[in-house]
Amino acid sequence: MKNILLLLLIVSNSTYSEGFWSDLKTITGGHIKDIANRFQDDQIIDGKVVATGVFNEEADGQDFAHNGKGSATIKAYKGKKYLQLGKDFYSSPGPDYHVYVSDKTNINNEKDFLTSKQVELGALIKGSGASYYELPANTPSDSVTIWCKEFNEYIASADIIAH
Repeated sequence: MKNILLLLLIVSNSTYSEGFWSDLKTITGGHIKDIANRFQDDQIIDGKVVATGVFNEEADGQDFAHNGKGSATIKAYKGKKYLQLGKDFYSSPGPDYHVYVSDKTNINNEKDFLTSKQVELGALIKGSGASYYELPANTPSDSVTIWCKEFNEYIASADIIAH
């Protein structure tokens, strides 16, 4: 404990302290919000399934702290399309996760994500369980990616295959 306090004292007096404390605040607050959202009820939209996918648990961009799994579907409902993350969806806890669809498949790491054309659907509503997001008209949806916006970190991706 003494060593941890000494390390924090050194870091707080360093030239990096402003960035360190800002990052620590973002990480802590984001993780608390993420964990609380995991206990919300599942959000499921009715509709006809027009495409499906499964998050790639073997992607080279995943590690023990940044990963996801489960299913994703595109549903048509009342003239609109929605991305539905399944009840089996799970992502590692994170401070600032967002959901994107892309015109590219096989997104397996940061480089793949950054070189694709993405459309952000919004912040990840639930890190565990079902949630859905409206797709803007004419939005490419060949894949879905969960991305940590604050730290530019790949979390997980699924190719979406039309039925």
